[in-house]
This record gives sequence, structure tokens and C-alpha cells, in this order.
Amino acid sequence: MALSRGRGHWSKEDIVKLLDRMETNLPSNDSHTFKTTQSQMDWEKVAFKDYSGEMCKLKWLEVSYHLRKFRTLTELVLEAKEHVEKPDRSKKCKKHPDLPKKPLTAYLRFFMEKRPQCSQKYPNLSNQELTKVLSKKYKELPEKIKLKYIQDFQKEKQEFEEKLEGAGGTYVYVYRTPVSP
Repeated sequence: MALSRGRGHWSKEDIVKLLDRMETNLPSNDSHTFKTTQSQMDWEKVAFKDYSGEMCKLKWLEVSYHLRKFRTLTELVLEAKEHVEKPDRSKKCKKHPDLPKKPLTAYLRFFMEKRPQCSQKYPNLSNQELTKVLSKKYKELPEKIKLKYIQDFQKEKQEFEEKLEGAGGTYVYVYRTPVSP
């Protein structure tokens, strides 16, 4: 997109100032979509220093280009401010790097064990059809054989839970703090 031409002379402080000025010029009852409010904004009131209203508008379009836009302009400005302050923060929640994997269920154990043989036996089946065949076979398994898979699952599940408890709360999910308007 051709909006990046003004990037060189806008400092971080100038972008924060732009967002502050936009925030002060937003209507107090901003309930319209961001596009409506953005089109009604008086960009000359937002202008500051050597930046004209048009330059401010172009910089805002550049800053807001990657933001999720199904919100009000007020919410977008707040998110843009947060992104300028801490650009490396991820929106996704992160798992602890040493978090143990959950054990495979009894069915998934059966599926993983039998899939290679089944795919060789039925080479023309799609993955979906192959899964249906294996699912049917698992349902038809005698209880004695199913019990082997269930016991393996329960054993690994117990070990998994012990690892979690033994860590004493070390394995927590790290969430991004939400932006509150």
C-alpha cells in the first residue's frame, strides 16, 4: 500500500501525539462504525506541528491499516496507542514452553496405530473416508481390546496430571491484557 511514504519523518512521539489529538477530537458518544466517525472527523483540528490535517489522516490510515476494524474509532485509537507503545506484544495467548502435552485419548491411540495399515489397504479413500472407516472399526472393537487403549490413556493421563501438580502452578497461560475503552 502506498501509505508508507510519510513513515520516515513521523517519530514515535509524533504518532502518540496524533493518537492523543484524535482521541480528544472523538465524539463522546462514539457508537458509529470507525469508518463513519473517521469520515466525519475534522482532521484540521487534529493537525499539529508541521503536520497538516491531510498528513495526519494519511498517517492514521497507515497506522490503522492492520487493525481489526469492526469496532468504533474510539476503540481503534486505544488499540493503536497500545500497539505504538508496545509493538512486540502478541494478541494470542501463549502457553508455557515446558507445558506437558495432554495424552492421546483411547480412540486417537487406536487411530494413530491403525491408520498407516488402513491407508495402505484402502489407498483410494480420502482422509475423511479413512477416518470414518477407522471410527467404525473402533466402535466394533471388543471391550477387551478397547480396554487396553483406555488403560494406556488413563495411565498417561495420571502421569500428565501429576506433572502439572508437581510443577506447583508453573504451567500457566499468559494472556494479553484486554484494551478497555
